[in-house]
Amino acid sequence: MDEISTAFESVKAGVSLLSESIGLIKKTKELLPDSREKEIIEKSLEEADKASKLAESQIALALGYEICQCTFPPQIMLSKGYKEQEYHHKEEFVCPKCQKSSILPRSKPINTMSDWPY
Repeated sequence: MDEISTAFESVKAGVSLLSESIGLIKKTKELLPDSREKEIIEKSLEEADKASKLAESQIALALGYEICQCTFPPQIMLSKGYKEQEYHHKEEFVCPKCQKSSILPRSKPINTMSDWPY
């Protein structure tokens, strides 16, 4: 299993380097004069950026991370620690973009006469 984790970490590092390279090219493209070629480069960079983010989220999903579908490509949800549930503790994951939690909020029971919260 360590070999698989190491392989995934290597792939993730590669995707990260690719994302950084795309960022550097985006900065460099600003030095170009406005032209049809610049528009084509901008469009290609947007597609490459989208593809690298999608690859990163697919790797995270394969590693067992939770993902949030508030954007496309999906956001990788990050661990916020453990939350006490009714009978156990559960790890909570939160989206860095929309702050959605992986743990559903407790809701009022349906058809009950008891006071809320119980």
